[in-house]
Amino acid sequence: MCRDPLGSHAMKNMAWILCLLLISAGCDFEERMPIEMATLNQTQPLGKEKILESTIRFDIGSVEISGETQKESLYTYDLEYDKVGFSPEVRYNSALDGTEGRFYFGLQSTHKLGIPPQRFNNKLRLSFNDSIPLKLKVNAGVGEARLSLSNLKVSQIDFESGVGEAKMSAYAPNAVPCEYIKIKNGVGRLEAIGLGNFNFRKLEFEGGVGGATLDFSGEWKQNADIRIRVGVGGVTVHMPREIGVKVEAEKNFLSGLHLEGFSKQDSYYYSENYTSAAIKVSINVAAGIGGLRITWL
Repeated sequence: MCRDPLGSHAMKNMAWILCLLLISAGCDFEERMPIEMATLNQTQPLGKEKILESTIRFDIGSVEISGETQKESLYTYDLEYDKVGFSPEVRYNSALDGTEGRFYFGLQSTHKLGIPPQRFNNKLRLSFNDSIPLKLKVNAGVGEARLSLSNLKVSQIDFESGVGEAKMSAYAPNAVPCEYIKIKNGVGRLEAIGLGNFNFRKLEFEGGVGGATLDFSGEWKQNADIRIRVGVGGVTVHMPREIGVKVEAEKNFLSGLHLEGFSKQDSYYYSENYTSAAIKVSINVAAGIGGLRITWL
């Protein structure tokens, strides 16, 4: 059976590029519209919440998310945005007993024909209470995204970057087990640092047009499964030397696989320390145009 060498994921990447070109093109009418900046701030008081589910959608601009010690608040945000071209939507509700909070923040464009580059100056700074377990979903559109998640109690992460630079970091151990991490890269460079600190069981990464670096340094506490779907851009994985690693790759991707200190047994590649390692990681690699390289920290 003949197989499309690009596949559906490459088509998605082409769609991202087309989207970027349309955004850059803009419209003469849109460019003549005045920019009118406004601010919006809110602090949500801390009640009986024992867990918080948060969804962030930010179409255009920069996003900064962090954790802070906040005895009296669940979250705090500061937004600067162009109110002529963008509309914020903020919702918060909790379960009947008040122990589970649900927070949604969205900033969506009201432009219908392209977005001129000078309108990319929306900024969101959002901080969460570092004592409340957090299920976090972030969809960043065009612009920079920075997720500084050190000291937060992160139980789930779903992070999708669009067009622009993206960084996610954890420089201290996660205080609770993270059920899963899902990262999807679009057009632009993505860097994830300290992934080992999240204490995750499962991680899925989907590459896009931009390249990505996945740094698994940190305090590992359990075995984990990792699935990496390589896109157009290459993926570099940095793994601590004390972690035992097993790699499985699709046959049509073997030419793009670059491993240091591995040996092949049957259809798997094993690190030299795999048998003796206290913590073991299984990495499944799916085909893409870019390559995958695993190096040691």
